[in-house]
Amino acid sequence: MFLFNLILILFNIIQIDSSFERCRQTFGSNKYDLNQLSHLTILGEEKPYRYVLTPCGLVPTDKCGSSTLPLEQGMTSCQEKISEATFASAMGFLDGYGKSPNLEFNENPQGPGTGIVMTMRNALCNSDERFVNVTFICDKSIKQPTKMNVVEDPKCKFTIIIIAAEACPIKEGITGGAIFIIILFVLIIIYLVCGILYNRYKQNQTGLAVIPNLSFWLLLGGMFVNGWKFTWNFVRNRGQGTLSSSVSYGSV
Repeated sequence: MFLFNLILILFNIIQIDSSFERCRQTFGSNKYDLNQLSHLTILGEEKPYRYVLTPCGLVPTDKCGSSTLPLEQGMTSCQEKISEATFASAMGFLDGYGKSPNLEFNENPQGPGTGIVMTMRNALCNSDERFVNVTFICDKSIKQPTKMNVVEDPKCKFTIIIIAAEACPIKEGITGGAIFIIILFVLIIIYLVCGILYNRYKQNQTGLAVIPNLSFWLLLGGMFVNGWKFTWNFVRNRGQGTLSSSVSYGSV
């Protein structure tokens, strides 16, 4: 059961790492990773509104003002009416939440290595497209920024500037997901070796019985085979035009 839980955690880590990949961008020899800012809540004001942004992460909805309706999922930035402390609008959404177009990234036009620009066009502004251009400017002296400059000009077109050390090019390294996979495989090897030695010399088991938790591996293999058969039958019957309600997982 312990190993099964580790596998489930692995799948979640891979999914999260994949969702972060969009915020890792390479332009020429410069590599950027805005995920370094994904734990921050960055604020800006242009009265009568306050703006909140969590770059490459989900913005805390309690920072967006009160709302009588449930807020849409996937918001990375929001707009709050200051005088009433109420939610005004979403500013943009992360990829993967059914909003289009996806986030767009370009290197700062000031020159190579000076930062990265993120463009959001997947939220509405009075039924029209909301255009949000966020420029992250590289400055190694400012780490984990909390403030941003916001200007709306013309209407529904926003220019946001954030100065941060995290907007500077990074040295290429191994990702968190890859580190977790390496650790997981090392633990699996240790688990198998220790389990086999224990079963062989302490329990005096032989043959396949020396494999720790053999019943789990047999069950997992059986589920894999059944799933493969079901998928194969589904594809084959669909290709032959014979798919019917009689084809079910239980029939394999």
